Amino acid sequence: MLSGRLDRGTPVHAASFIRRREIVLETALLQKHDLPLILVHELFHFVWVRLGNTKRAEYAALLAEELRLGARGELGESSAVRKEIAVSSRDYVCESFCDTAAWLYAPSSKSRPVRLALRWQNKRKDWFSASLKAPLKC
Repeated sequence: MLSGRLDRGTPVHAASFIRRREIVLETALLQKHDLPLILVHELFHFVWVRLGNTKRAEYAALLAEELRLGARGELGESSAVRKEIAVSSRDYVCESFCDTAAWLYAPSSKSRPVRLALRWQNKRKDWFSASLKAPLKC
């Protein structure tokens, strides 16, 4: 699968189509250990759009603080790639949110190397705990 333009997109394992309420997974993932991680990441794209502007801005501010204080690394490949390209972009913030959720909630995430300092991992855990304890309105 390719994201972006068909003639020169970026290879991806999965994609979420929010308006169609659809997730597309590469069939090769059915045999891979990363399937739960990727599926949780994709599911959280739907959470992101329901989160609301205030919560999205709070999460963006958390990332801005990390960057201002020199935090390096990310909790997933998708956000790490976007962080290298443009750290202030909305795409990076969304991918970081989804990668953080996958790191927190997918069973296979515990076996993957973490490239973000424990201090920042804990801040993100705390933010998720505080921000997602109430059901989101649909």
